[in-house]
Amino acid sequence: MNVLIAPRSTLHALQPIGQNTSSMESLTSYFCRLAHSHGIKARDLAAWILSHFGQPIPDDYKWYRRAFSGSSSETEQWSSWIATLTGVGGLDRITLTPWRHLVSRSSLTSRIDRWCPYCLQDDRAVHQSPYLRLSWDITSVTACSQHKVNLVSTCPHCERSNIRHRASTVIPGYCTACGGFLGEQSTRLAEPAEIWQTARIEQMLTCPPQIAVDQVTTLLETLVERMAHNRIATFSRKTGLSKSGVWHWFNKGGIPTLQAWLAISLHGGIGLDRLFAGDLENWVIPECSSQLSIPLNHSPRKGIRSRLLDWPAIRYRLRLILEAPEPISLAQVGQQLEIDHAQLYQNANLEVRAIISRHQQHRAGSRDDRMQRLQDQVTELLQERWADGYAGISAREVWPRLDQDLKAMRHSFRCIDATIAANDP
Repeated sequence: MNVLIAPRSTLHALQPIGQNTSSMESLTSYFCRLAHSHGIKARDLAAWILSHFGQPIPDDYKWYRRAFSGSSSETEQWSSWIATLTGVGGLDRITLTPWRHLVSRSSLTSRIDRWCPYCLQDDRAVHQSPYLRLSWDITSVTACSQHKVNLVSTCPHCERSNIRHRASTVIPGYCTACGGFLGEQSTRLAEPAEIWQTARIEQMLTCPPQIAVDQVTTLLETLVERMAHNRIATFSRKTGLSKSGVWHWFNKGGIPTLQAWLAISLHGGIGLDRLFAGDLENWVIPECSSQLSIPLNHSPRKGIRSRLLDWPAIRYRLRLILEAPEPISLAQVGQQLEIDHAQLYQNANLEVRAIISRHQQHRAGSRDDRMQRLQDQVTELLQERWADGYAGISAREVWPRLDQDLKAMRHSFRCIDATIAANDP
């Protein structure tokens, strides 16, 4: 009798959270949870996987520099490796690789770690392990469409940034610097435009694209034909895109950025999910161009009258400043006269240059004086040290005993070391 035995996976067969939903987990988050489930550091797991597949491990290896959630070939390779070891298929679906033939990699993923604290709170409230959403890694996503708030990027406890997963040991949802829960934070309400943009991208993530690589140009041609009667200049003007950029799509094999697709979606009145599915049959273009309402704050300059400047009088005041016994900087001059530096340069160039030159000479002389005082004090301390029978003294021992203005000198430790070396018998 044949007995079918379920094969065992090398690593735990964790299931990604929120697949095919707007709250889809990212491969970065999945990898961190996988490492935590095995009780090892994320760095050690990444190094083991590289070694397992015969890849070199750099001396300064940092696992989080790998493109886990992007759309590069490296992302595809890592998703394939992890799927092989866990036995969980389709891990490329929790990255952006399914869209790489449609969306340019330019500025696609964020270089800053962001998250929605309320989403992390919701995870913990339902007794689920907090996890990182794929949408949070996309540059164009700056808000949470569910909670209508902006994403945050600093820990509410230690106020440090890039602490979401950039460490050897990571527990998603907790700061890698201080260990505090990242959901214990408030944030401001997002603008309607930010929420709309996030919702469109989340729609895209829920549905894998149906457009094949060889159909992208046909899709773009259809869009230009339907929206601008085959006129690239009209299409560019209508969507707010550069004409050279659109020309590049058709003549140099370029593909639109995510921001370009969002502009097409906005002005064409069609979702990214329908665009990338090629569902244009019943598409009706809105007669009026879409416009998102963006509230404008009251202008701080309203009611302020323009100021007329008497430049002969101002130049006379600048000459008086030059004759004053104490030189001052151009910044101090600007504060006294309440005039911008650029205006002073344009209308009183000779006086301004003379003020700058005088102040620089004064600073140079002042630094020479302080340098001499520092050398004298260090020499005196060395002699005291030798008199007490010690061989020498370190810069760290000298620094606390210096005058306060000498401590503020630029490169003070370097100057102390040089003086100690010069006096070394």
